[in-house]
Amino acid sequence: GICHGAWVLAAIQKKAWGFQRDEVYIGTAEERAKMNKGDDTAQPHVGVGHIAKLPNFAQNAPQSLKDLLEKDPSVGAYINSIYDDLESGKN
Repeated sequence: GICHGAWVLAAIQKKAWGFQRDEVYIGTAEERAKMNKGDDTAQPHVGVGHIAKLPNFAQNAPQSLKDLLEKDPSVGAYINSIYDDLESGKN
């Protein structure tokens, strides 16, 4: 299928242009740790793989969720805890 075709194209490109694994270019995790080349924690966690809080989510939520948030404030706390866990990498 399509996915198998991607592997075939990747193998052709690897031979034609000499592509190598990432470890060749940036090193393994152990090598990077020895050289103090860890992640830059000063950079904001946005982009692919990072869920961003939606501004005014509660105001734009479906009416049924708004009603539930009014009836039970612990629902809002639960939704926030899920987001916080995802942001901190606990989940």
